[in-house]
Amino acid sequence: MDSESFSISSSRNRLYVWIAIGITIVLVTVLHFLTPTDQVVWHEIYQRLYYIPIITAALLFGLRGGLAASIFTTIVYSPHVYLHWQHGHFDYSINQYAEIVIFNLVGGIMGALGDRLRKARERAERNAEEKRKAYDELQTTFQQLLQAEKLTSLGELSAGIVHEVRNPLASIRGAIEILEDELKVDSPRREFVGLAKCEIDRLDRLVGEFLRFARPTEPSKIPINPNDIVNSIIGLIENQASSQSIIIRKDFQENLPLILVDAEQIKQVLLNLAINSLQAMSPSRIDQTLTFRTLQQANDLVIEVEDSGVGLDPKSLSKVFDPFYTTKEKGVGLGLSIAHKIATQHGGHLSAKRSTHLTTFSLTIPFEVSANF
Repeated sequence: MDSESFSISSSRNRLYVWIAIGITIVLVTVLHFLTPTDQVVWHEIYQRLYYIPIITAALLFGLRGGLAASIFTTIVYSPHVYLHWQHGHFDYSINQYAEIVIFNLVGGIMGALGDRLRKARERAERNAEEKRKAYDELQTTFQQLLQAEKLTSLGELSAGIVHEVRNPLASIRGAIEILEDELKVDSPRREFVGLAKCEIDRLDRLVGEFLRFARPTEPSKIPINPNDIVNSIIGLIENQASSQSIIIRKDFQENLPLILVDAEQIKQVLLNLAINSLQAMSPSRIDQTLTFRTLQQANDLVIEVEDSGVGLDPKSLSKVFDPFYTTKEKGVGLGLSIAHKIATQHGGHLSAKRSTHLTTFSLTIPFEVSANF
């Protein structure tokens, strides 16, 4: 139920309660009028029944509610005292007027108590909500620290591997090129030399990925419009999306403040997310969409990349940013880890979530105040 529906439902419930309180007070008053004055015991019982709706209104609606119920009781009960008791039973009527005063005292005191109880309940609910948010933030921070520790440790290991592997690769390539020079142009063995050189190039590119992961360059930040960054990524992938019959949708918040980031690094993050989304969607399916969304949440910029592809299972979702974790047959599993590291270098974070038929990656980066803006 949304907040508007809940508000309407709550208003209706309050109205129904007030109607019930009013009807109860009127019914008790009717009993007074219908009961002969010689049956004093019954009249005293009816007087006590007034306290039920008064106290109910006070506890539910506070001081105003308690006084409203007691004043309404005074209005409908006073004519009975004046008409039936004041002339023939003056002493008893004084007692009834005193009872009316007590109605209003009870309504006021219980109403004040009701207000205090309501404020205490709201304070408890507010504290519980704050604790829940603090716990969620603590869990998020813990996961981010754990991820950062993994990336740091693996980065140090990768740096060592790169150093140990690149030098032998260069030597192997040099040796193969020397051997290639000794082969005749039409020698069938040149094919094997070509294959070896291709594999060496592939290993060198892989080692380069390790190096970018181990020692990412420091961001060179400049103020830029976030929507311009996203538009540039859409321009890079729209042909591939069109060939897969994928609809690209833009949901941009207009007039966003400029963001102080390394534009090329943020483009690298978004391009990685966009390519992953395109690969997650099957060309055989129709009405597939890739949505780019920008919005401001408090002091943060949020860029979302949302696709209607096959999605990630819960196990993959929890490991998607781990180094070397991949669901692809051909993949190193460093793309999202590097993207996560870039987001962290910008003081933000990268997260993923999965709904029934949508997978959403969210890049959150804080806005920074800069004199250059």
